[in-house]
Amino acid sequence: MSPKVFSLTCVGITLLLFGVVGLFNAIVDPFGYFRVVEIDGFNLLKPKAPGNERLVKAALVAKIKPEAVIVGNSFAEIGLPPLHPGFTRNGLLKSFNLGVQGAEWSEVYCLAMFALRQPQMKRLVVGVSGVDSSPCPTDDELGRADYSKLLFSRTALDASFDTLRQQHGSRAMTREGVWSFVRNDSRLQTDDEVIGNFALWFRGALCPSVDIPSRPMDLARISKDAPAPEQVAGLRQLIRLALAKKVELVLLFYPTHVLFNESGRRCDGPEEHWNYLWPAVALADKEAGGETEQVQIWDFFGYGPLNTERLHAGKPMRGRLWQDFGHFNEEVGSAAFDAIFSGDTHYGARVTVGIFDQLVARTEKERQAFLDGNEWVVPELNELVQRARAMPIREH
Repeated sequence: MSPKVFSLTCVGITLLLFGVVGLFNAIVDPFGYFRVVEIDGFNLLKPKAPGNERLVKAALVAKIKPEAVIVGNSFAEIGLPPLHPGFTRNGLLKSFNLGVQGAEWSEVYCLAMFALRQPQMKRLVVGVSGVDSSPCPTDDELGRADYSKLLFSRTALDASFDTLRQQHGSRAMTREGVWSFVRNDSRLQTDDEVIGNFALWFRGALCPSVDIPSRPMDLARISKDAPAPEQVAGLRQLIRLALAKKVELVLLFYPTHVLFNESGRRCDGPEEHWNYLWPAVALADKEAGGETEQVQIWDFFGYGPLNTERLHAGKPMRGRLWQDFGHFNEEVGSAAFDAIFSGDTHYGARVTVGIFDQLVARTEKERQAFLDGNEWVVPELNELVQRARAMPIREH
């Protein structure tokens, strides 16, 4: 064989191998981007999709063109249901959960702006974890899939083999982008195991005053000053773009577990949540008018039944409403969407300037009534604090 023929043969074999690997990864589709074929027992489950959302989720928005999108961090990715009938207008709107685990507000802001600029967009829910703006990649960069990583990388090849081997159990991530996280973890069956999982995530919320009962609410400590323009630049841009594009925008302040509420009061004071919420409420009132339907602010902080699940509930993780102090399951998210999109008034509140003070007062009364009737709160909080102190800080 001549050197030329040998070289051409080697090149041909190399290209053939690349082609085979690429075709294999495209068919198995471990990250859920190509969606050429989905067969139960072959590649329906995508165990390697969680953790690789940044490879595909924004690109999927550009590819599948959903009309109703959820953007946020892992709280949104786990708990907010894109197939909720109110959210999709009973299936009329194609929907997608663009939540990304570990996303800081800067990333959430950029993804929300990207989603708002999609021409088909009609409804956007943003899980609020900040208010400022951030430099963002271009829409082309966010919406472009990296085929070298999806088809030809060692990571994709390993993920494809893992996908074929792990076609048992429950879905790690749905086709619409919802992540189950540890809900179906077989190791989290007993109260003690669940409390240990709570403690892992609670460790970063500890502070020197977490053992001291919080002082009473002082309304004078809730600032009603107009937020500085640079402080709320991100939310201002989101609201203005939504108004310009005629997209329905919901700024959602996440549900939080009662034990996190109480630890927050001890660490940051009882006014902290309201000082966090007010700038967004004031800005929405200024930019869009507080009563407009196009831009709404919803808050799910509180002491109602959905936020007050006991640690000692006697249930395995799969049967619970909360996976830890911040990650709520779809039952909670569905109740939130019932309130926003279906008119159910049993959970959360739409917040405007006009009802803000009433909401603060009502929540304080609800808190006191709840604590008076539930003596388990302080002991379980103390137990969680002690368990958390014995564990290393876990990065989110």
